[in-house]
Amino acid sequence: MATIYCFTSTGNSLYAANQIASKIGGTVLPMKGAAVCDDDVIGFVFPNYFWGLPRMVERFANNMRITSQNAYVFAVITCGGPAPNTLGPLKKILERNHVYLSYGAKLRSVTNYLPGYEAKDSEALRAKVAEKIARIAKSVANQEKKRIGTMAFPNNQIHKFYPGEDCDKDFSVAPSCSGCAVCQKVCPAGNIALIVDKPDKPDKAGKPDKPDKPVKPDKPGKPDFQHKCEHCLACLHNCPAAAIDWKNKTQGKERYRNANVSLDDLIAFNSR
Repeated sequence: MATIYCFTSTGNSLYAANQIASKIGGTVLPMKGAAVCDDDVIGFVFPNYFWGLPRMVERFANNMRITSQNAYVFAVITCGGPAPNTLGPLKKILERNHVYLSYGAKLRSVTNYLPGYEAKDSEALRAKVAEKIARIAKSVANQEKKRIGTMAFPNNQIHKFYPGEDCDKDFSVAPSCSGCAVCQKVCPAGNIALIVDKPDKPDKAGKPDKPDKPVKPDKPGKPDFQHKCEHCLACLHNCPAAAIDWKNKTQGKERYRNANVSLDDLIAFNSR
């Protein structure tokens, strides 16, 4: 049996994980909770964040238990630019639990960190990504081994710029927000509640209404961020109205989602 654990926001990692799983007969699961896995083949697929691990990936790796003695463990990191030694921290976490990475690969895809770049997708890039995934899947199917380097000094320095969990305070929501709840459903961290604004005026008993009230996901409401943000920008990229921005760095930039992953697929995966 094979299980691949995936963290995804725009679908790049989910697409890669699904493609690899289809070649090795594996199952793809989100990185949530404290997993216990006894499969013979175990994979991790996730994006590079500031030359290091996303917080959710780090927590998941620390909390999971791999009980099979001789499991083939691999990891694939998706990135839009250089990401040297990014698998080093995962290797270190697993080794503390006497689990060893046998194989690691970097999959360069669309740069989708909108605060710093424009997301530039193309058919040519998609073809290169598909070819690289096929090579990675073949290596995993053959249980090839590849040395994983440790996290270097530059990684530590750059990773310090990874915004903290309260970085969601810098999100803004435009009036064009329809309250569709896509942001809430697609958020892998469960970081978004929906709030319906109410007018600040007395009711019939003369008591003032509360300024806002939580609503269920299927009710219209505005996103309210809960300060446990991964800074994955899934909400920003997948908002149908492009109503969410971060600071003054994303306005007017084209949003991105992997062309091989539908919004429904992404919601279904991250809402598990």
